[in-house]
Amino acid sequence: MQVAFECDCGNVKGTVESKRLKGYRAVCLCDDCQAYAHYLKRADTLDANGGTDIIPVMPSHLKIHEGMDKMKSVRLYRSGMFRYFADCCKTPIGNAMSSPKMPYIGMAERIFEKKSSAEKVNEIFGPIRERMQAQFAIGTLPPLAQKRVSFPFMARVVKFILTAKITGAGSPSPFFTSEGTPTLEPYVLTKEERESLRPLCGTLRTDI
Repeated sequence: MQVAFECDCGNVKGTVESKRLKGYRAVCLCDDCQAYAHYLKRADTLDANGGTDIIPVMPSHLKIHEGMDKMKSVRLYRSGMFRYFADCCKTPIGNAMSSPKMPYIGMAERIFEKKSSAEKVNEIFGPIRERMQAQFAIGTLPPLAQKRVSFPFMARVVKFILTAKITGAGSPSPFFTSEGTPTLEPYVLTKEERESLRPLCGTLRTDI
């Protein structure tokens, strides 16, 4: 089954295969994900706690049908993960590990709601299983929030990555060539740019 997504202005459109996607959905509350949203001036893409709802996708299961020329990439650090967004409307699309040898693309859940209802997205991808990096959360902590990734959830993620490798679903990827070169040259934030974004993010908390 193909599940459609698009950016906020509709210039970037694509699909993902829905198989093997249940059980991996999580919300990341880390200050890096918050800083990224603020860099794009899209704090509206974060939830009330500063979190980003993420759905992992195997690289070859992701197809961008329209608007690849509108896509850009950024890294908060030179060795950090690749973060992809639609430059036309600054919509976060997905994140990839710092190496294509780790076949995992975390797609922003909200882009699927542009084509389906929240209830349908929940049906296809399943409920949120974990909320991680809660030490940076804003406001009252929601259920399942914790500082670290739990062992059971980490085991599921490892299984996901191994399955992608074994089944060959790690390639081709829209974001890496067969040689492992990024298809979109990322802009790397300077130290000054990163530091200017930190005050906009949730700070370390002691109530967890």
